[in-house]
Amino acid sequence: MLAVYIALMVCTMTPVIALQAGADTSVLVWLVFALVIVKAVLLVDHFMEMRTAPAGWRLAAQAWAPVVVGAIAGFHAMS
Repeated sequence: MLAVYIALMVCTMTPVIALQAGADTSVLVWLVFALVIVKAVLLVDHFMEMRTAPAGWRLAAQAWAPVVVGAIAGFHAMS
C-alpha cells in the first residue's frame, strides 16, 4: 500500500518538476494525460479494491479514464 501512495505522489509531482525544468507545454500536456491514466488505474485497483472484482466490473471501472483522456486528447490535438 505504501508503494501505491508513493507512486501516486510521484505521478502528481512529475509534471510540476518537468515544468520547473523547462519542459515544453505540449510535452507537459501529454505527460499529464498519461499520468492521469496511471493514477486512475492505481486508484481503481487499490482504493476501490477492484482487483478482486469480476472482470467486467474491473474493465468498466478502469476503462473510463482512457476513454475520457482519449476524448480530451482528441479535442486538444484538433486545436
